Amino acid sequence: MRPTSGTATPRASLWAPPILWAGFILVLTSWPSGGLPLSLSIRGVDKVGHFGLYGVLGFLVGRALPTQRVLSAVVAAALFIALFGALDEWHQMLVPGRAASVWDWVADIVGTITGLFISHRFLSRARTRRDLTS
Repeated sequence: MRPTSGTATPRASLWAPPILWAGFILVLTSWPSGGLPLSLSIRGVDKVGHFGLYGVLGFLVGRALPTQRVLSAVVAAALFIALFGALDEWHQMLVPGRAASVWDWVADIVGTITGLFISHRFLSRARTRRDLTS
């Protein structure tokens, strides 16, 4: 048996946070209307929540992506998370008192792209600093 290089385990462990966060999003969106711990009575403020939740998801996914072929990985991740957001909006139509909203989905996508961009910039700078100090 050949020893492993040790790179598969750390890369795989980077996927645990985004998977858990996606599960958290699904739990939040499964609450019936009025059952959420925080009542959002200000019109449109829920878009901030969508942006934030999906921004964190985009950031966590961006951290887990491979460092090679970054652009194609980021585009694929953005499309996958956008699909996840669309399915989550559809899922909300099945929850009593909830409804799907195209504008919520748009906030999900904008948050995702922002999170992916921030993670890419953060990781690029970290790699540059590491290269300069080596």
